[in-house]
Amino acid sequence: MLACEDESSENCPTPTSGAFTKVQLAVEYETLGPKGEEIIASGAVYIPVKEDNEPMSLISGQHGLTIKKYDVPSVIPSYGYFGFFGAAIGYAAIQPDYVGLGTSDYPFYPFGQKANGRALVDMADGMMTYACENDINLNDNFFVMGYSDGGYNSIAMHQEMTNNPRSFDIDASVVFAGFFNLERPAGLQFPDEIPNPAWTVFPIYAMDQVHNLGLMDKVIRSPYLEKLSNTFSGQYDQVAINSRLTTVTQDLFTSAFINDYDTSSIFDAYKQQLKDQSFKDVTISGDLLLIHSKEDEVVPYSESVNLHDALQANGQKVELQLLETGSHSPVDYAPGIISALDWLKQYDQD
Repeated sequence: MLACEDESSENCPTPTSGAFTKVQLAVEYETLGPKGEEIIASGAVYIPVKEDNEPMSLISGQHGLTIKKYDVPSVIPSYGYFGFFGAAIGYAAIQPDYVGLGTSDYPFYPFGQKANGRALVDMADGMMTYACENDINLNDNFFVMGYSDGGYNSIAMHQEMTNNPRSFDIDASVVFAGFFNLERPAGLQFPDEIPNPAWTVFPIYAMDQVHNLGLMDKVIRSPYLEKLSNTFSGQYDQVAINSRLTTVTQDLFTSAFINDYDTSSIFDAYKQQLKDQSFKDVTISGDLLLIHSKEDEVVPYSESVNLHDALQANGQKVELQLLETGSHSPVDYAPGIISALDWLKQYDQD
């Protein structure tokens, strides 16, 4: 990672992109969207108060999926739990909101590996310059931590760094309950009830919006089809969205989506996007620790097992910790965050 040798701002590094335009806990920076267009993204910065001026390692923390536009670290600092935990033990930390959330005026796209990886790395790039200009003493260590959708996006950061190297690198990463293969299994049997339709429908809707797939009338039935644009406007959280949809599978989804997905050509463009945005061949920089609960009811722990095995087969440095208990929630994974920060100490050297 690039460190600033000279404290004068005129000698600070110029980021490839991502220069901060608003300097406070909440920051804004320039990055690129899924189609290569220039956009604004936002995030939060957490700097610990220290009596000494010893150089600090930097952590980029990626939060789990949120649908409401302002349920993000730059607006509600507690959403930046990796930043809080990291700063509490002496790390500098950044928490990207993600493209389309916070003050970013763009459709939120949770599963776009190229665009998401670029946006998160750009915030880290901008942090280097911001630290130098504001006498924040960073060392050469850069760590990444992510939970759930943030786990997916953490791996996207690795892919971005491989495809477009920066002046710094990722030394070690920890991913909790991440998902990496977006493709729908052949012959999937839908349950009669979908407990959380917000989480089920939103990723499909977001991908359709960004890539103009013309998909939603092939997936969602009326009257819910007509409600989608307002339902996923960013104003509502998952509880409110669930109340606007239905948990009855046959009432929510079309029969074609339930029964003919594997054979119908009308889903080909969507299936190709799922394949393109999945991680089946990725290069990891530094060591990676995957943590997943066997009781996770949202993201099966096989996601972490499969990524671990694939990376290990390619000779990359990866460890896997399977927890015996714990649901899919930041609260249940919180003890793992403490152990993960302890695991990172072995890399925390000047």
